[in-house]
Amino acid sequence: MGELAQPSRPSSNDSVNQPLAGYHLFAVDSFEAMEEMLRPINGARLLRADAPNKDIEIVASHVHLPVGELWYSRSNARVAIRYPDDDVLRLRLWHGGSSAVCKGHSSRIVSQSRAVISTEGADIEFAPGFEQICWRSPKERILQKLAAITGDHVSSFNVETTIDLETTAAMTMQHILGSLVATLDCYGPATAHLFISELEQAFISSMLAASTHDGRFILDAGAPRVAPRQLRRAEAYIEEHWAQPIQIEDLVAVSGASARSLFRTFKEIRGCSPMEFAHRVRLGHARRRLEAPDETTTVAEVAFACGFSDAGRFARDFQRAFGERPSLVLAHHRGNVGIG
Repeated sequence: MGELAQPSRPSSNDSVNQPLAGYHLFAVDSFEAMEEMLRPINGARLLRADAPNKDIEIVASHVHLPVGELWYSRSNARVAIRYPDDDVLRLRLWHGGSSAVCKGHSSRIVSQSRAVISTEGADIEFAPGFEQICWRSPKERILQKLAAITGDHVSSFNVETTIDLETTAAMTMQHILGSLVATLDCYGPATAHLFISELEQAFISSMLAASTHDGRFILDAGAPRVAPRQLRRAEAYIEEHWAQPIQIEDLVAVSGASARSLFRTFKEIRGCSPMEFAHRVRLGHARRRLEAPDETTTVAEVAFACGFSDAGRFARDFQRAFGERPSLVLAHHRGNVGIG
């Protein structure tokens, strides 16, 4: 998908609450300039535009991820844009303002309570002041994820529907996406590549669970348990590659089982998912580092090095796993018991 960009410093005009402000792509003050930007980026073209006054402001941010791309955009004008039929999945989510209308085979509304997911070209009319977050990816990458998750071949992936954002699956999807955006805003994809990769994988899985599509019947089917040797292979891979992003496809390849079967067997035998198992392995490595510190070792440094982007959450998870705070472990092994 291209190079992983580092965030740039937001300008003084960026909204305090604007997501992806550090990944500024363009800010234009005319419809002509907007159309010049759109066509080479994603093949879209401007159909109609109407500004309530002469002060036009159209802003977009964009970042490449391991599988897809994330976009943020807003406009103070009413604009209608035609997006091509280009074998790309797009998930559009409301972030502010009123709504947008997607006109493909049927009309669907992006609002605070509804997202639109589509693999078809569409004409989209954005109301003045509408803000959106859009995740997009080639359909081929989605098919690869479905095959890894289910262990079955899915020949096509077509969807054009809304997602009710009040369902449990959709709320999970939004929570993961919020964590992904927050990590991007705080660290950048190159610095936090491990977190970003695994969060995006979790987001894709939750998006597939929250929507209706060609592969849904396979996702909903039961999954067989894997053999003990397949479970051990997956565990050994996680233990060996704990400092790298754990990809679903890699676990499938090394174990010879589908992701659904692996998840079921991990849950039944280990009481956790493969990603939770990786979390436990990383906590173990963090403890060993805290038990062998040097003069400059800090809890935050160890947390980040072992795959935790939030030092506060790391401390809570560490105490839950080992019954003591990481700061006390570090202090004890420096010979300063009681300093926390």
